[in-house]
Amino acid sequence: MSARGLAFDEAPPLASVLRSFLWAPWFLVAAGAVLLAAGPGALQDRYTPAVLAATHLVTIGFLMLIATAAAFQLVPVVSGTSFPRVAGLALAVRWGFALGALLLAAAFLQGPPFFFGLAAVPLAIAAGAFTLSGAWVLWRLPKHKTMTPMFYAVTLLGIALAFGLVMAGERAAGTPVSATLLHAHPLWALAGGVFVLWAAVAAQVLPMFQGARPWSPRVSLVLGPLVSILLFATLIARAWPVPAVESTLRVVLAAVVVAYAGLLGQRLWTRGRRRCDAMTFFWYIGLVSLIASAVVGAFMAVGLLSGLKWPLAYGLLALMGAAASLMSGMLYKIVPFLVWLHLQRRPGHPIVLMTSAISERSMRVHAVLHLATIGLSLAAITWPQALCEGAALLWIADGALLGANLFTAHIFYQRVSRASTGGLSRAAL
Repeated sequence: MSARGLAFDEAPPLASVLRSFLWAPWFLVAAGAVLLAAGPGALQDRYTPAVLAATHLVTIGFLMLIATAAAFQLVPVVSGTSFPRVAGLALAVRWGFALGALLLAAAFLQGPPFFFGLAAVPLAIAAGAFTLSGAWVLWRLPKHKTMTPMFYAVTLLGIALAFGLVMAGERAAGTPVSATLLHAHPLWALAGGVFVLWAAVAAQVLPMFQGARPWSPRVSLVLGPLVSILLFATLIARAWPVPAVESTLRVVLAAVVVAYAGLLGQRLWTRGRRRCDAMTFFWYIGLVSLIASAVVGAFMAVGLLSGLKWPLAYGLLALMGAAASLMSGMLYKIVPFLVWLHLQRRPGHPIVLMTSAISERSMRVHAVLHLATIGLSLAAITWPQALCEGAALLWIADGALLGANLFTAHIFYQRVSRASTGGLSRAAL
């Protein structure tokens, strides 16, 4: 996809999306701080308070802030249809997910049960506002093939968030958490929400920013319904226990993920622009991790991998390896592009380069640091006593460097804006 045919005039105000992008990395820092404070005992299994708190800081605080802001930006530009009252909507979604993530982490860290109820309030507001408004906007575009995958992503993400809210209510009431939802929630959030949403965005940004050959729209159109059917079938098989059927469905779902990741990897490898930038590195890391997490998940489903450590490895590969890597690579293209786009609308039209917002060297350093974070974190699952603190420190450094790089783009925008407003028609960069 090229920039031709895109409705940039429909793009929301820069602050509506940029603030979410600027906030998100600091939830990675918070997750690393939680693991550092908990120490090696946090890595006993996936249900320790520290792991649960860190997981939700990453999924809600980091991933959801980025995913929702990306949707607010992408949907109007591609479809030409804006979200209703997007500035207020983005504000409610941003604050709701940010506050909800912090309260939920505090609840998991031995907080009183009513903290789960407190966390559910802002999360319900944010999830409801985003899901309902997104579904309404996308439903009005039934023949817009580009946006159809986004509709499925928003819907599946909303269902995953609803599962989480129900479990938060159960914890707040002091009742046992539903075993069916406990297993379904992470699968719907990762495979249904994050994966399908990322796939919808990738179909736009990979050809635009990496020069990759576009793939058939049929691939994207089939992905959402196929993943939805598999998730609903898996939920039914879990609710009315049919272990063999559930295991088979999870293997098929993993195969779908591997196939799509392989397609994107092939397009990235054969792209028109041979120069590897930071986004390329991050996406290679993310695609390899995505395939690895799907394979581990499939082996766990059929019983070939068992024990307390494998679910931790699966979650780490899916969240930090795949989701965080792919989101970081995307941010390093989207944020400089937005800065450049909005600078062109300033008085005097300053002449700037998109690559000037964040230095390529800083982004490459972050890519290396992120890869080291994933590697040391995987090793810490096996040797927690020796490596847990070091891995947690790398999590903190990883999030801090991403946050600092994105803030650099914000400072760049402010500096050039002031210069152009002051009468300078050009910015020497």
